[in-house]
Amino acid sequence: MKFKFIDLFAGIGGFHLAMHRLGGECVFASEIDEYARLTYQENYQKTSPKLFENNLFNKDIRTVSPKDLPDFDVLCAGFPCQPFSQAGYKRGFADNHSSERGNLFFNIAEILEAKKPKAFFLENVRGLVTHDKGKTFKIIRNILENELGYSFYYKVVHASDYGLPQLRPRVFIVGFRDEGFMNSFNFPAPIPLKFTMSDVWQGECSREIGFTIRVGGRGSDITDRRNWDNYLVDGELRRLSYIEAKKMQGFPNDFEFPVSKTQAIKQLGNSVAVDAVEAVAKNLLHHLETLENNQILGNCKNIKGGNSNQKADILLDIENEIIQKENEGFGIKSYLGSKPTLLNASGNTNFIFKINGIEEGNKTIIDEVNKINTRTKLKDRINKIEELGGFFEYVGAEKETMDFNLKMIDSQMPQLIGKILLCFYKERVSSMEKITKKITAKSQDRENTKDEEILLKNKIKNLLVSILLGFFAGTKWNGSYESNGTIVMKNDGNCVGFHVVEMGNLKNYLFENIKLDTPSTTRHRFGQLYSEKNGELFFKLNLQLRFS
Repeated sequence: MKFKFIDLFAGIGGFHLAMHRLGGECVFASEIDEYARLTYQENYQKTSPKLFENNLFNKDIRTVSPKDLPDFDVLCAGFPCQPFSQAGYKRGFADNHSSERGNLFFNIAEILEAKKPKAFFLENVRGLVTHDKGKTFKIIRNILENELGYSFYYKVVHASDYGLPQLRPRVFIVGFRDEGFMNSFNFPAPIPLKFTMSDVWQGECSREIGFTIRVGGRGSDITDRRNWDNYLVDGELRRLSYIEAKKMQGFPNDFEFPVSKTQAIKQLGNSVAVDAVEAVAKNLLHHLETLENNQILGNCKNIKGGNSNQKADILLDIENEIIQKENEGFGIKSYLGSKPTLLNASGNTNFIFKINGIEEGNKTIIDEVNKINTRTKLKDRINKIEELGGFFEYVGAEKETMDFNLKMIDSQMPQLIGKILLCFYKERVSSMEKITKKITAKSQDRENTKDEEILLKNKIKNLLVSILLGFFAGTKWNGSYESNGTIVMKNDGNCVGFHVVEMGNLKNYLFENIKLDTPSTTRHRFGQLYSEKNGELFFKLNLQLRFS
């Protein structure tokens, strides 16, 4: 079966190897570790040259705008396991001590939401299932099933279940889009070992199945319960090297490591068991084939809504004393139900602030700030940072696409967004009028405050109308309006129409009726103090705009 897949948190490419063996083409990959990237490129630049030629081997998944990714069929991801592992601090989604690794699952969710692939295949430590008394796993399942519309299958498997002589218990999670009543995926039945640890060592080993290869903790005594790399072979003590570890993980003999031996063993400890992934992926592809055949034979067609990447929802003819136009595109905003949004929260609407004045890499401060969980936790966390001597320096939009779109409106618009967000989350004022007054009140130029207020209002109005008629946060904008107006359906059923020939009225309406809103901090990965690997501290705020 020919199919396309993406390889997230790719490591050295265990998923890549397994999926390629089954006929898959990798169209995008992402890995942040510089040494793992060297190994990945060394081994896949011949089989997947387009990844590297077309700049599709990403370094930091947080910088990716999901809609810009190539189309694909299956999303593969072994997202960071340390936040849920017995070997770590088990901070879960709150692990912000190393590049926000605890909440990177939500990047996966955003890609699934934007690209809607046929299936996904995720891998993590088995501790994910029971982390925080099962609450973490419940959140993950709810997002994948209820929010994104995928089925959800999981199983804790061992590498030894699928032929490799290693314990390595891991949870595999598989899901399918538009599965309907055909919810009959099964994980493959276990198979006998293909070889034993005696075969790995080429000598008589005291263990048939080896220990789980780990990243750290090397060199413990063979009698220590933490030991994983010492074995008794032919009556002698021998320590595991990357040569033996490569076999235990299912990598071929010709798999190369252009890094130190220490890095090689670390990379293998972080990798997936290739044969286990391949066995499950084979069943995944068979199930996909069954789903597609059923749709063809049963003449089934998926009924979906309109293109979510268009601003116009309806075409109307309009006429008054001044104009007469046909097939004018209008967007629709309805108050029937919950209040409509002008700009939905996502990773594309996150904005980053560097925290200066606090000791870099101070993990105690990170925990002290992030444990604040009051009703007004974002305001209180910001105030706590400032109490500790920190001050916020605007860095920019998390995604380059959003920064580009804002600069299309005004070169200073990104910096203005930074001021608006700090004002909203710190001062707890949400209306555009009040935010404008708060920002201009802080101006040093008291004589020109009124002029600054007029200028700021105009900039905000241009921002609001550009979001309404022009750009999407996750797609680069060409500066033109994709819609000519909007229809607002009020909660009493009456409609108000705005068109570009009455642009002044539309801008005023938006300025008076749009407010900032607070989305889920967990779902959208913001509102926590976090540290990058260089020790610098950062804080993210999210821009969501809703009709009042």
